[in-house]
Amino acid sequence: MRSIRRQLTLLLIALLILISFSAALQGYRSSMHKSSELFDAELMALAKSFTHVFALQRNQTFDAGEQIAVQLWQEKHLTTRSTNTPQHSIGRFKSGFSDKNFSGKRWRVYSHMLNDARTWVMVAQPLHNRFELADKMIISAMAPIIMTIPLLAVIIYFAVNRGLRPLRSLSAALQRRSPRNFSPLVLQEPAIELVPMVNTLNSLLSRLQAAFEREQQFASNAAHELRTPLSVLKINLHNLRKETTSDSYVQRIDKLHEDTDRMIHAINQILLLSRTNPEYFEANSTQIDAHHIAQNVISEMYTSIDNKHQTIELIGKPQLIPSSEFALLTLMQNLIGNAHKYAPIKGKIQVIVQQDEDDVLIQVDDSGSGLNDNEYAKVLERFYRSNKHMAQKAQGIGLGLAIVKQIVNLHHGSLHLQRSELGGLSVQVHLPKTRKEEVSSAKV
Repeated sequence: MRSIRRQLTLLLIALLILISFSAALQGYRSSMHKSSELFDAELMALAKSFTHVFALQRNQTFDAGEQIAVQLWQEKHLTTRSTNTPQHSIGRFKSGFSDKNFSGKRWRVYSHMLNDARTWVMVAQPLHNRFELADKMIISAMAPIIMTIPLLAVIIYFAVNRGLRPLRSLSAALQRRSPRNFSPLVLQEPAIELVPMVNTLNSLLSRLQAAFEREQQFASNAAHELRTPLSVLKINLHNLRKETTSDSYVQRIDKLHEDTDRMIHAINQILLLSRTNPEYFEANSTQIDAHHIAQNVISEMYTSIDNKHQTIELIGKPQLIPSSEFALLTLMQNLIGNAHKYAPIKGKIQVIVQQDEDDVLIQVDDSGSGLNDNEYAKVLERFYRSNKHMAQKAQGIGLGLAIVKQIVNLHHGSLHLQRSELGGLSVQVHLPKTRKEEVSSAKV
């Protein structure tokens, strides 16, 4: 994954280095030009000074050192020279500068003709002196810049990091929002560059909210419209069965009655899905005793549990949770109802409600057939039914645990499924004892 901060930092550092070396190159050229002018002026001055000396001393060989080479020519005859010059001319018999090789070096030579038009003075300096001077000048000029590049790189890093702070704030604000929080983003003094992005996001959130509300409204309306005629159909089937004497018709009516119950159950589950939303949850949230809710659900189901000769055990003590009574009741009904449905005749059900550090643990175990290892995640999806349960022809449409998951998410809790010690399924729900406020609008 590419990082904008890393790319900007590396780009700016690369530009800084490029500009520094461009400046160094330009400085080197300028230093070479200036040093050449200085050395050339020095050669011209030396040539004029040697003119007066040679007027007094001629036909001599003398030691001028390693940094100066001198020759005096009269009518193109060498009369005076320094020991480091050859017997031939080191320059041109033409006023001005030239570059020559002698004595194993490259020299800068200045040729100067005296007023008599017959005498030439040639003065030379090694070229490497000029390069050394230019190198020293450019090093002294660039050393501070080079030494400050690491510091400038750090400054660039923090500058880029600071410049991207509004973008990170926007990202953090989006991450803190709940999945169903579609309220507009509100930023305090947003960066100009972020205003179009925020406006686009708010427009998207508005469209998502409208689509979500339409979906909820449709599900609720459809469920309400279907539940009434199905209830009437169920009553008519009941009356028809009482009037029918044929065994074959009775079996058919019972099958229709069973199918009608299944459809009503499906519609009720869809209604539960539409009601387990953040808005309804927040509006009805208070401190609820999870242990008391579990007791009430067990009491309501006890007749059905007893008819299957099942045993059920409730372990724990009162535990308060910030929740709504409807949400927690729906969660318990689905968990205990599933355990009752899939536990066999004379099976066992165990319900645990107890504190677990900062959370409340709600655990429901049964002695049923359980799930295959690859189905623990799948059963949390809507309308998924286990192969084992379908083989057992157990009633259900695959929404029970999906609703449980949705309610757990409303509480910012966690849900875990595993094989129970009783042999069937163990569902473990952790709900926080302290309320985590949802961020409805992010202010940065």
